[in-house]
Amino acid sequence: MDTDLFDYELPREMIAQSGARPRDSSRLFLIDASGERVRHRHLIFRDIEDILEKGDILVLNRTRVLPARVKAEKITGGKAEVLLLVESDDNRWTALVKGKRISEGSVLLTPDPELVINITERVNEGRCRITLERGKKVLTPEEVREWVGRWGLMPTPPYIRKALKDPEEYQTVYGDKEGSVAAPTAGLHFTEGLLERLKEKGVRIVYVVLHVGIGTFAPVKTRDIGSHVMEEEWFELPKGTADVISGAVSEFDRTGKRRIWAVGTTVMRTLESAFDREGRIITASGKTGLFITPGHRFHLPYKGFITNFHLPRSTPLILASAFYDREGILRAYEEAKEMGYRFYSLGDAMMIRRHP
Repeated sequence: MDTDLFDYELPREMIAQSGARPRDSSRLFLIDASGERVRHRHLIFRDIEDILEKGDILVLNRTRVLPARVKAEKITGGKAEVLLLVESDDNRWTALVKGKRISEGSVLLTPDPELVINITERVNEGRCRITLERGKKVLTPEEVREWVGRWGLMPTPPYIRKALKDPEEYQTVYGDKEGSVAAPTAGLHFTEGLLERLKEKGVRIVYVVLHVGIGTFAPVKTRDIGSHVMEEEWFELPKGTADVISGAVSEFDRTGKRRIWAVGTTVMRTLESAFDREGRIITASGKTGLFITPGHRFHLPYKGFITNFHLPRSTPLILASAFYDREGILRAYEEAKEMGYRFYSLGDAMMIRRHP
């Protein structure tokens, strides 16, 4: 399928530079396909309280963004920047390193006068393997996380042109498993109060973890989407969540009633990655490179999907098109542009509601 089919134009001023305040006051574009005719409704995000029903299951990704961007400089004074991506078993990290004439063996100075970054190997496309060292001691992954918590910066996407006044704006209110280099943006709209009201209504809230890597939001550069390879990301679907989802599948088999709401493409990819050979959802952890494209056979009886407005030619846009319909998604995007919706990570939300 031609990647050009997932392209669209977006004026720069429609790219959100900050989140809504409060979070659940963002706009919500509802594609309601639960009746005989598809309807578009324009709501406020907190209105999901009136849409989700008692017994529905809301699945959230509890990952938390690591402040993994480090401003650095070469010993000669040249500017550099390091973005930690993936840790290795040998205390090294794969990182994106920006700067001129940085090679294997280079040493970068950091804002912390006691810590340096050593470039141990160049990989490809600006990627290197590095160590963070204090004196002659290489920091462990746990020590690195502690260090970037003090000295690192939030790795917001390049289309967010200014540093956020409050880094928590790029975190969900429920994220507690640090490890992502980008936020699971569909979850940014939830407030603690909204989640509590949903629980009081009888909505069951369960969690998965997928640590979002840089590949999730990278544009698809191949001519055909089938040639694109997703970078693997670490995920976990715990037993409690698997049991609840399995119960929802059994209910659907008995009654035909759908219950499951996936919040974001990372949740959808996690759920669709955790199946045994018999097609049963299972407790699982590991790495997934699942790329969901039109024609994908979804394993679960989803009631709906909550997501954001995504970049052109991106894997999240392609996933949303697989869940619903490519032409229908792009028509909704054009309508959202006409109505002044805010796009991308800190922008407004979209909800796709399927047949009951």
